[in-house]
Amino acid sequence: MKKKTLLCIFLIVFITIYMMLCFAVPGLRIKLEAEPVEYFLASISHMVFFKTVISSAVALISMMIPILIKRKRN
Repeated sequence: MKKKTLLCIFLIVFITIYMMLCFAVPGLRIKLEAEPVEYFLASISHMVFFKTVISSAVALISMMIPILIKRKRN
């Protein structure tokens, strides 16, 4: 596979999972009454290391799936 394709897969999945961890997982959501921009920035910066590790792991796994499928075909 092309490196650009794999990088795009990684970035899209990483950002998607990170945002899901910020807003969709009830245990990781912050309780803050503020304006939307302030809430968004606070949500992104809350528990950065944990969310980055989880998002990176999921993105790496999803990036390897096309590689494994290609190897299996050959």
